[in-house]
Amino acid sequence: MTIAKKSKALTASDLIVSFQGKVDRCETFKSLNYLCLRFAKKIGAKAVTYHHLPHFGAADAVDLNVICVGFPEELVKRFESQNEIRTDPSIQQILSGTKAQWWYETKRPQRMSAKEKAFLEFAASKVSGGLHLPVFGPNGRNGYVSIGFGNLTPDFDDNDLSFLQSCCQFAHQQYCHLLLSDLPLKAKLSPREKEILSWVAKGKSNGVIADILGITESTVITYLERAFKKLGVDSRVTATLRASSLGELSYID
Repeated sequence: MTIAKKSKALTASDLIVSFQGKVDRCETFKSLNYLCLRFAKKIGAKAVTYHHLPHFGAADAVDLNVICVGFPEELVKRFESQNEIRTDPSIQQILSGTKAQWWYETKRPQRMSAKEKAFLEFAASKVSGGLHLPVFGPNGRNGYVSIGFGNLTPDFDDNDLSFLQSCCQFAHQQYCHLLLSDLPLKAKLSPREKEILSWVAKGKSNGVIADILGITESTVITYLERAFKKLGVDSRVTATLRASSLGELSYID
């Protein structure tokens, strides 16, 4: 039985709109997490995890295991204590696509380190059937959701998977909204600071940037130092990454 068929009165579209409305009304992380876990229970989920993956260089560039319920304690402890989010090769496989994937359908990279292989084998010994769902947010603020269904595989068709994908995306966007409301969205860079950082992002040296803009190299350095201070960084690479994550780079041709 598909998700859409579980309600005779509501279509899948109706359910999506209803869920989105409830998500939009969540004003705290706690209420959002509670809503998502209730929804997961309704579709038969036995375990749920949601990882938030901010863009490298973002002000909060730390991967967060926001929700983790129902997975074996041994697996969770290993994942968190050994920072296996940096080891698990399936994560990049998930985020390289845009659709939900069953765990057994997620392809393994042809080349893996011994540590990667060991983690996948350990995880496979602890969990059975489930779904991976990638989610995407502003300025590369992405994440992924994993839903475990235990030993029973739900009879979901393509429409059901699209429905679930949409619901996860709505929830991720709301999480980003709540999170970013507490973070500095803008560094208040001047137009010239943005322009210079944008040229830095294109790999141009200070001297080349000075020639392009018709200013002295020392002036370029001064603008960069000001930008570094506003962004809270101390290098050209980190500055461009932070500015990109904040949407502070200018379009230049």
